[in-house]
Amino acid sequence: MSRRRPLPLFWSTLLTLAAVWLILRYALPYLAMWVTGSERPLSVPGAALVMYLLLAVVGALVYITISDDSIREFVRPVLAFLRGPEPAARNARALGTVRLILLLLLPLMAGGIVYARAVPGNQSPTLLRIQHPTIPGVYERLKNPFREPTDEAVKKWMAEGKFTGSLEDARRAYQEAALAEGRVIYQISCRPCHGDAADGAGPMAWGFRLKPANFTDPGTIATVVEAYAFWRVTEGGPGLPPEGSPWDSAMPIWRQDLTDEQKWKAVMAAYDLAGVEPRKPEKIEGRFGPSAAWAQGRSPDTAENVERGKRIYVKRCEVCHGEKGDGQGPVAPYLNPRPRDLVAGSYKLRTTQSGEPPTDEDLFRVVTRGVPGTAMSGWTTLSEEDRWLVIGYIKQFSGDAFKEKGTVIKPARDVAASPESIAKGKALYQKAKCWECHGQAGRGDGPAAPTLKDDAGDFIQVGDLTKGWRMKGGRETRDLFLRFSTGLDGTPMPSYADSFSEEDRWALAHYVRSLQTREEPGGEVVLKASRTSGEIPRGPDDPRWKDAPFLAVPLAGQVLAKPRWQNHSVDAVTVRAYYNDSAIAFLLEWGDRFKDAENRPGPDPDLKASTYPVIDLRRTHAERLRDAIRLQFPVTIPTGPERPHFFLGNPGKPVALWHWQADLNETGKSAVVKGLAEGFQKPVKTQADAGQDVAARGAWKDGRWRVVMVRSLVPKDRDKDITFEVGKLIPFAIQAWDGTNGEKGLMMSLSSWNYVTLEAPTPMSAYLASLVALGLVGLLEWWGIRRVRRRVDPGASAGGRKPNRA
Repeated sequence: MSRRRPLPLFWSTLLTLAAVWLILRYALPYLAMWVTGSERPLSVPGAALVMYLLLAVVGALVYITISDDSIREFVRPVLAFLRGPEPAARNARALGTVRLILLLLLPLMAGGIVYARAVPGNQSPTLLRIQHPTIPGVYERLKNPFREPTDEAVKKWMAEGKFTGSLEDARRAYQEAALAEGRVIYQISCRPCHGDAADGAGPMAWGFRLKPANFTDPGTIATVVEAYAFWRVTEGGPGLPPEGSPWDSAMPIWRQDLTDEQKWKAVMAAYDLAGVEPRKPEKIEGRFGPSAAWAQGRSPDTAENVERGKRIYVKRCEVCHGEKGDGQGPVAPYLNPRPRDLVAGSYKLRTTQSGEPPTDEDLFRVVTRGVPGTAMSGWTTLSEEDRWLVIGYIKQFSGDAFKEKGTVIKPARDVAASPESIAKGKALYQKAKCWECHGQAGRGDGPAAPTLKDDAGDFIQVGDLTKGWRMKGGRETRDLFLRFSTGLDGTPMPSYADSFSEEDRWALAHYVRSLQTREEPGGEVVLKASRTSGEIPRGPDDPRWKDAPFLAVPLAGQVLAKPRWQNHSVDAVTVRAYYNDSAIAFLLEWGDRFKDAENRPGPDPDLKASTYPVIDLRRTHAERLRDAIRLQFPVTIPTGPERPHFFLGNPGKPVALWHWQADLNETGKSAVVKGLAEGFQKPVKTQADAGQDVAARGAWKDGRWRVVMVRSLVPKDRDKDITFEVGKLIPFAIQAWDGTNGEKGLMMSLSSWNYVTLEAPTPMSAYLASLVALGLVGLLEWWGIRRVRRRVDPGASAGGRKPNRA
């Protein structure tokens, strides 16, 4: 006796194929994102998707056709649907109506699918990283002289008076000294991209489409010999083999700025910070170790735990916060804001009242999450136990500051946002004079902003409330409520716990939360230029710009060539575009607290001690620098994956530059100077007057620049600028300068390649193809119904059944 199926074969087959499609289309991309650590899902390529679906269909057909009975079982529902319900059947009319609707929908769906396939479209290019390209032979046999030093090297070091004792003790001390120096080199040169914890999450990382390598991933440096890492550090992104294009790597060429000894020490430090050994892949300990309740019933302040915390601090924190915890580590002069002075015992991000010390949980939260907009990364690469231990040690720097526990501010309840609460918060924003610092639009451009300093006497940047991703204590409403309740100790930001009721603080938090822009950089890399039949908008205030699609482009500091710059101000630019039959217009918008329309530059920065300039937070310089922005395009549209480097191109692969400058904008003349570049090693060539064909107009208001650049689709000189073609993916990159922030030359923000495509009009063939598909499916349905109604159902009983004449 055959076993009855829980689900008919026809429906189980359809559900199986649907499950396969859902897994390939949605589950696998998110699984790949989780495995690789990517910031967005990694889609399965279209060809692979079709191939796997075809394999699934073939497998289903093999299973269905295994016997005549299974074939009859599978086709029975199809034949019943085509034949229609018996007139005498229960609910025959309702079933007939449903059948008629489905018969109409199937041709319409077929036509819609064909139309969607026929309409021109552009898929975002895939950003690939070949993890381990082949190492050149000249590097293959190199060994790190500090990991296994020779007796001669150690004895020479001892002879210099660096150590006294046995040779073996000196060897260990020699290695530790090299590692300590390597940590400083790493923090100055590598940390901006690869992060404090070597996890690829440095403050510059977010501005690059191809993210820096995460060294804590067991599949990166742990799987290669140390010479391989030395090669990558030495040659950088431009030194990668051309067969692996496109690289789009932001890795600098460090042989230009570091000695071999310095590079070996930095490589040694990278392995140490990542907790891995060269070519010895091992499973990294769980990132979160014990649960967050580790500290319950256990104190990080015991003598034993403080000593354990000190070892972690020396390895991970000392290069920034200093040996004495005073924020004067060797990396500090290159950071803005400066590292926290742990001796002062004054902390911004707390849940306690103003002037009181933070709780251990507050410190744990900062160590874990980091502080956006600063060099303080989140230390999730440390186990939770290690994070608690280092907290116990850093508290020792401030003496008795933690002797008395602070009073935690706990709201009675969370209050949901409403139009009324937001309106009330807006009124409170005016009443509390928040605009004096943060500006009327919340962009940090208030009249008092240029004069504000912290308790150390350093000038500070007022927070831009529209950029939720930059909010140091968190962007959610509850985070904002706590900031208004506690204040930011050590800064001009006061606590409103005594002056505003809890309800008012919630309302103010709701209003500030509403200021956050929706134009936040994400995973999308393609800008769609809208087509217009009339004149394109030529001014920044044209109302048509509101209807145009936008692309929010992330920017990072320029860290590829000296003077490297990690104190960048412009971290995002929103781009829109329109085109018609003859020209194209780009609108670029970005936050800039102050308008800088003068240009009186001073001397170049002193780079004797580092490839990064020391950041002057006391503003002792007298130079005036202009705001500026630059659009970059390849001279020719790439036909394959290979393209110029996003940082000013390569020799033989030039890029065109449209350089808008605020001081020229004030003259009423053309504010754009066109140039040509073939790599950052060569100076940019200004194009001849005959080729200066970009018109531009810019306007600054409420802490935001809006600049429109317009050019004909075909340039005057085709050999020196891009020709825009409909339907093509055209790379573009952005560089920006903030004058108030001391930016000039290579001290700038920059982006990786993004893409613009001029939307093509829908061709007549797309409509014809969809109509043909609709007609063919309709004819197929008609033929099937007629054929079924003329024959007996093959799945009927042996007694036979008369054909349905309905």
